[in-house]
Order: sequence, then C-alpha cells, then structure tokens
Amino acid sequence: MTLKGHVVQAVIGSAIMTQFLSPVENAVFFLSVIFIDVDHYFDFVIVTGRFKLGDMFKFHGWLWKHKDTLYGLSVFHTIEVFLALYFLGHYNRYFTIILYGFLYHMALDLITLYWYGMFFNRAFSIAEYFIKKRITGKGYPVPEQGFWR
Repeated sequence: MTLKGHVVQAVIGSAIMTQFLSPVENAVFFLSVIFIDVDHYFDFVIVTGRFKLGDMFKFHGWLWKHKDTLYGLSVFHTIEVFLALYFLGHYNRYFTIILYGFLYHMALDLITLYWYGMFFNRAFSIAEYFIKKRITGKGYPVPEQGFWR
C-alpha cells in the first residue's frame, strides 16, 4: 500500500470515527492509521544500513517485485504491540484509540496481502518471525550494491 492509499484509508476511517471520538481523539486515530507504517522505515534501515527516505520507498518497491522470497517483520503490525496498546489503554484512553487505528490499518493490510497472495509473507508476531526465520532461513532479500545507483 502506498502512503497516498493509507492517507485515503485514514480519511475514510476518521470520517466514520467522528461519531464516536472527539476532534483530538479523531486526529490521534487518523495519525495512527498512517504512522503505524513507520516500522517499514525501521525494516529498511536494519536490512540495508541506509537512511534516506527516498531509498526506503525504492527498497520497498523492489521488495514488492521479490515478494516470493520475502518474509518480513513489521514490528508495529504484531500481536505483541497490539497487546501492549490494549493494556496501556487501561491507563490512558489514547492508547486504545491508537490500537483502534492500528487494527483498522492492519485489517486493510491483511485484505491487501491476501489479495496479492502474500498473506503469510509478514510475521504476525515478533516471536513467530524469529522462530520461522530460524527454521526456514527466509527473511528480507537484500538488493545488490549497484541497485542504489
């Protein structure tokens, strides 16, 4: 999904949530739908050792073409993070709103992954990722050095 696509999803989700949330809470929901994907930047930095935002979009476009060899971990898209937000939500309502935004985003991601035959290319748990990576040896493919030119 592109940044533009996630912004559109956030607008639609926020329009629905205006019935249930205050304007500030709705802004938190809107931002959480988009900024859950900051973990894709973390993946990019860890795998490539690069930091340029433009390179991240190039890398993820390349990953899309190599999806058959991809098994990734997007840490904010995992059950552990969702559970942490759930429990933190008992202390502060904003964590619950962030959880709602993350779950909305994740539901749309799962539909997209299923549609493109990539449902199991992403770990749903941090523990699952490391166990499955150890067993299968699959992880993130890395582009050759000439790719960045």
